[in-house]
Amino acid sequence: MNYYKNIVPDFLRNNLYKKKRKIYNLSKKIFQNVFWENNIDNLYYGHYSILKKYSKTILPYKINGEVQHGWSPDHGIMIDPNSATSDLKQSRFYVFNKFNKKKSHEFGFRNVYAIGAPFIYHPDIHKEPKEVRRGSLLLFPMHTTIYDTKDNLEKFQAYIKDIKKLAKNFASITVSLGWLDYKNNNIRAVFEKQNIGIISMGKMNDPQFLDNYIKTVKKFEYVSSETFSSAIFYSLIMNKKTFIYGNSFATTYSGTDKWDGMKIGYNQFYADIYPELMWENFNDKAQHHISIVELGWNYKKSPKELCELFEWSLGALPRKSIKYF
Repeated sequence: MNYYKNIVPDFLRNNLYKKKRKIYNLSKKIFQNVFWENNIDNLYYGHYSILKKYSKTILPYKINGEVQHGWSPDHGIMIDPNSATSDLKQSRFYVFNKFNKKKSHEFGFRNVYAIGAPFIYHPDIHKEPKEVRRGSLLLFPMHTTIYDTKDNLEKFQAYIKDIKKLAKNFASITVSLGWLDYKNNNIRAVFEKQNIGIISMGKMNDPQFLDNYIKTVKKFEYVSSETFSSAIFYSLIMNKKTFIYGNSFATTYSGTDKWDGMKIGYNQFYADIYPELMWENFNDKAQHHISIVELGWNYKKSPKELCELFEWSLGALPRKSIKYF
């Protein structure tokens, strides 16, 4: 009799514990599906923080899709469209502009929404700077990435020769290097020999990246790159006098993430569309209207619209969690 008195409570306790663990694990999965963003593409450059702050959302909701993390002449989605499965192409993506959306559709991605660049949701992009260094030029040459099979030293060496030709037009010149180039002593030496200041905005996974970018760019009167890029259009939306100058690094590509159909050597394509941004046509004015198109300003959502698109509400909790039942 004593045996049954001991074994029954143990049996009940063990089963109750197992049931509690199942409920706990299920609840954990549900909440992880709704809260605490962990998609690295949504976290790059502090995009998630910018969008969350703009939406005035308190709870740490996840974005119900993937956000384009930089200006792109292609579809803007960080996936090789030729190898993406049909299921993956049904996933939700948020892109910058109408061109990215159109190209996404052409590659078979149908669940795509244009919302404008996260950068345009930052509250400080149009705040007047305390001081601008007259005649100062900030360079944003195309940066080396982790996918490149070699550094761009030879391209930087050619680039500095171009920069020396226009140096007399500016009171000071500073270059902003990508983090890989910044820690490359050979690349740094290219600019140090010409007494050009060297800075870096840091790594792309730094949540303060765009905060740093805005604070830095505000101090300069002019911005330039040899290639059409995020830095060019971000500077334009900030009303900076911006131009393209030098031989583009994007005429060739040595990266490992190349896919069939990727737009290579796109600089001339955009030079034909926006000739006023080329140095030879530069009129010492900020061509703000161009950034309106390329950064998708007309697709910018209100805080309420953004929350509805991202399903950032407690009412969406059952719908976003239903796959676990």
